[in-house]
Amino acid sequence: MNLSENDARSIIRLLGETAMINGSFSDRKFFLMKGLCSLIDADYWAWALGCQMEPMKPQVFVSFIHGGFSDSNFANFIAAVEHPGLIPVVTLFTETMKKNNTHTTMRRDEMDHLGLSYQGSVGESWEKANIGSSMMSAHPLEDGSASTIGLYRRIGAPKFSDRDKHIAHLILSEVPWLHLAGWPDDKGSSVPKLYPRQRVVMNLLLDVMSRKAIADHMNIKENTVAGYTKDIYRHFKVHSQVELLRKFL
Repeated sequence: MNLSENDARSIIRLLGETAMINGSFSDRKFFLMKGLCSLIDADYWAWALGCQMEPMKPQVFVSFIHGGFSDSNFANFIAAVEHPGLIPVVTLFTETMKKNNTHTTMRRDEMDHLGLSYQGSVGESWEKANIGSSMMSAHPLEDGSASTIGLYRRIGAPKFSDRDKHIAHLILSEVPWLHLAGWPDDKGSSVPKLYPRQRVVMNLLLDVMSRKAIADHMNIKENTVAGYTKDIYRHFKVHSQVELLRKFL
């Protein structure tokens, strides 16, 4: 697909400015994503380590950084990502990435020809997070993990176009140095061993949410969150939320 001269200039400028930023890898990721969202009119974004990216298996993510979400929407988004009904939806994406072993970008409708992600409890989970059109873009890493970016528009907004997808793919595939950096040393290899609800709590703890806020967002008791938290700390051999943050962020 041929881009306009203005689009091409904007892409080159954004990539150059991102490389020149003084700061951490997270700072550069935030800058890049803010610029990309401006170019394609995305309302929300999330960048995470996909520590289990296998066809017909639940995708498991950790170490999220994100923008555009309210606290409530982000908590609902994490729950939607963990929904088991997404397994067949994302299989085409993971199969394509694994087969080609290269950076892959797909829109939601390209992955989900049958519209499964719009139906039943899966669709309800995305509606609760106010997410309509979306794109997924991932850079394969070692040990079956991947640096994974989601781009989202609110419900009622126009769907992402071929132009939007092309711009996102060009920008995100041109920053391999950002995809390789900022992850835990073990690439989150033990995270899939947690139960889904434990993973949701863990990602909200990593987003610096309090136990009370997590309980409110998940509609569970604070004591239940405390129990999950103890299990998470024991699993990763840490003793506090700060230590957990240091391990993953």
